[in-house]
Amino acid sequence: MNRQFNNPLLISAVSALFSMGYFTLAFSFPLYADRLHYGSGFIGFLGIFVGIPFIVFAFILLNRKGNQLLTTLRFSLIMMVPVSILFLFISDYIFVILLLSADILGALFYVSVELGIGSTDAENLAERYSTAWGIPNLVAPILAGLVLQFSGFVPLFLVATGFLVVAVAFVPIGGIGTRKPESKRKSGISLVLVLPMLFGGLSAGFLFYVIEPYLRIIQVPYLIIGVIGSVPAFFTAASFIILSRIKSEEWHRYSLISALLLGVPILLFAVHSVLVIAVLFAVAGIGSAVAFSKILSYISKSSSSSYGVLYYESLFGTGFISGSISGGYIFQYFHYLSALVIFSPALIYALVIIILMTLRHKSIMRTS
Repeated sequence: MNRQFNNPLLISAVSALFSMGYFTLAFSFPLYADRLHYGSGFIGFLGIFVGIPFIVFAFILLNRKGNQLLTTLRFSLIMMVPVSILFLFISDYIFVILLLSADILGALFYVSVELGIGSTDAENLAERYSTAWGIPNLVAPILAGLVLQFSGFVPLFLVATGFLVVAVAFVPIGGIGTRKPESKRKSGISLVLVLPMLFGGLSAGFLFYVIEPYLRIIQVPYLIIGVIGSVPAFFTAASFIILSRIKSEEWHRYSLISALLLGVPILLFAVHSVLVIAVLFAVAGIGSAVAFSKILSYISKSSSSSYGVLYYESLFGTGFISGSISGGYIFQYFHYLSALVIFSPALIYALVIIILMTLRHKSIMRTS
């Protein structure tokens, strides 16, 4: 195989294998923390290690050249292998250190790949990359839940290590190229329109670092938890296919629809059976698809690709941190009532957008 970064098959292979390894590991983190009898507040706090590295690296690597990004990519990919191997010998004392190391390397990998894609002229590279991590995002939680249900954590870490070892065989050796000056400016983006990406992070952080470990506390099987973790990914992927056929650029409407859908899990405060949790986060998954397809399309038309990555990672990362930390500590005392706090911002935002769109429509009617 051509080992150049701009080879779509190579990017697909390395991204898919790395994602299977990393997502399998990441799925286990809050569940292993529950096994260590950490409280909901501290487990939610661990979500900070998912969000902050993405924000930091998106900023640090923003203007790096192609060869620097390639070096970063190689480093993160290769170093993830020994980190995953150390999970096989996990103890209570090094769990948080290993979790932090894995999340830092994961963020480094994804940010360097995304910025590297913006530095190449290869066709369909971004689409191939999205598919390559999107499928593991759907499959890994189910696989992890299955292995945990019947074998335990050490076999799960062994499976993750296997994927990462194979991923190293596809490490790129060149082909990113030199980043060219981009004419679009970061100031072309309206923060109001892109805020739903923040709400997408809120939903993900609350689901994976608050709801899922609590489900384990009440003895929901690992396999069922894995299925619930895959439900949003399934509906996000299905929605991507549909949204790709819609060419409208009514960005305000997309932001509104996304926020409304991402606010639906607020109903958890009243009804929270396992089935209801799956349904509500399925709806949120559709909202995330609207945010990460149409709003990302808006960002790409309004700014440079590098600043697009910065906006994407910063907003989603901030949301993930907020959803996990605030959700965890509030959930510790108020349980599912915490959904009122976590998901009300999306609905308040939607109300504001409706008011702005109504005022704009009235203004147009008057002038015409």
